[in-house]
Amino acid sequence: MYTIDQTFTNDYLKALKNFSAFVVQRYAELPQTRNDQLYHFFSDLHTKLGRVTRKRRALVEDISINPNIIFQYNNPKGGGRKFYVSLGGTVKFQNGIIIEQCLVLNLMLEHTEECAAIPEGWDNYPIENGYHILRRFHFDVDTKNDDISKPKFHLQYGGNFEPKYLEIDNVHYKLFSPIDHPRLPQQPYDIIMLFDFMLKEFALGGVGVINDSGWNKHVIESERIWLKPYYETLLDRLSSTSRRTPIHRLN
Repeated sequence: MYTIDQTFTNDYLKALKNFSAFVVQRYAELPQTRNDQLYHFFSDLHTKLGRVTRKRRALVEDISINPNIIFQYNNPKGGGRKFYVSLGGTVKFQNGIIIEQCLVLNLMLEHTEECAAIPEGWDNYPIENGYHILRRFHFDVDTKNDDISKPKFHLQYGGNFEPKYLEIDNVHYKLFSPIDHPRLPQQPYDIIMLFDFMLKEFALGGVGVINDSGWNKHVIESERIWLKPYYETLLDRLSSTSRRTPIHRLN
């Protein structure tokens, strides 16, 4: 049984606090973001988690990546256009324990009057100036699910979107928000692992930091906390001769 309890939450908050300190310390070597969002988020997070770890009974506030942290990246198929990837989401707590986590990646294209025509095959996107959400992915953890309605750990494409998440003007979102399915079974991703994935997947830079043993130490610790019980539970289920439910309904 995969249990997110007080011990799990405390271990993770400690890991997140230590990682935040590392990011702040090495910030100048990491890819730059709009309005120094990366620095401000992790600096504020380190301060908040410092209060919690110093006083064990201190109230754990929900963690919100608001506004989203926005990076520019080079899309090899985009020519001279400007593309961005953003990291957003929330981690919610109840009685000091994680009860829900929703992390979001947005892939965006910027269009201005100086841009060339929209490439052929992309004409399903509007021509208005501004930022166009091309892809949106949710990496979700819902500890209160009943093992019937949806996988506890799942990936969703699209989902509800509010322009205020990004704090930029003229954001166009044409994906269909109301559809909530499918929820695809997916290994847990937390802020640390997803941030590491983003930097490497989109070649955002900061190679000297993200290949550093100190960086990898924090990512590996996060993997230990989130992935070890996840895969141990999967293996236990796969090995069980009395199992009566599909593996994707991991609870």
